[in-house]
Amino acid sequence: MLTIDRYLTGRSLRAIALVAASLTSMMLLFALFDELAEGAERYGFDDALNYLWRTLPRRLDELLLYSVFIGYLVALGQLAEQGELTALRAAGTSPTRLIAALTPSLLLCLSLSFALSEYLAPKAEQAAEVAKLNAQFGGNAMQNKGGFWIRDDRLYMHIQAMSDDNGGTLWGVRQYWLDPTLRLARSLDAESATFDSTNEQWTLHNVRESQLSEQATTVKNFAQTVWTNAMTPQLLTNQAFLEPKKMSLVGLNDQINFLHQQQLQATNYQLALWSRLLKPFSYFGLALVALAIVLGPMRSTGLGPRIALGLIVGLTFKYLQDLFAPMAVVFALPAALAVALPIGAIGLSGYLVIRRYA
Repeated sequence: MLTIDRYLTGRSLRAIALVAASLTSMMLLFALFDELAEGAERYGFDDALNYLWRTLPRRLDELLLYSVFIGYLVALGQLAEQGELTALRAAGTSPTRLIAALTPSLLLCLSLSFALSEYLAPKAEQAAEVAKLNAQFGGNAMQNKGGFWIRDDRLYMHIQAMSDDNGGTLWGVRQYWLDPTLRLARSLDAESATFDSTNEQWTLHNVRESQLSEQATTVKNFAQTVWTNAMTPQLLTNQAFLEPKKMSLVGLNDQINFLHQQQLQATNYQLALWSRLLKPFSYFGLALVALAIVLGPMRSTGLGPRIALGLIVGLTFKYLQDLFAPMAVVFALPAALAVALPIGAIGLSGYLVIRRYA
């Protein structure tokens, strides 16, 4: 690594670390107030701190992109104020060379983001939700405030609670089967269900089955019966307790495939998947904007105005993301395009400003 690369990498990483620590501290403080405001009788200060600690990897990953952006503004802005950036430009250092010098720090931050979002955050997030619900309601089951619904073709199923061992045991299982005319043909109530990972099937326990017809209703009781379904405990856990943005790439892909098999809409999961896949371009696009702000029309201003403009750019980028995501759902815009358009717009803006003033 050349001297300029080492120098800019060190300055950038120090600034990014400082910004990330500041933003994360503020987010955790506000999140703590929100947790305590829920006011659950069993949910105390220690429980809230435990929840925030477990969700820290996800929160840090969410803030890292903007920490990198503002960190670059701070690092490059300090170089500009001290005349070092001017000296580099006078020595023939092009904007392309500056971007190349920032690349090592960019890759390090991307690697950290990948480790957080794919390995640490999903498991920690699930553990956080389990611990929170157990603290609020007691017991060792993941309860979802009245249970949750799952659809599988013409089967509609309500589950009251699931165990905290990745959903391997279900309680209060109710199944409603529709016939081809979408009329209720069969219902089933089971006290519990356990998953057999060897045979990949569920065993329902203490079952009461009702067969409905125009002539009569037949009721049968079983000690246990087998239910074969593509819905694994992990898919159940993801669908019931994890938002798409909190899932790993593998979890998102599995969920999308399952929903497509059931002919259900998977747009929200596709948006989360493409956001994750195109994340490197988001980092690179905002890095271009940071360099454009320092080299462009605000090159002679102080650090404060640059950071203020950076906050406006960051909020605009977030607004564009929030604007195009619903369009993918409402107007059937491809998820990849809905994610790529804001990234392309912000990156192109940075490139054009650099080309204009550099």
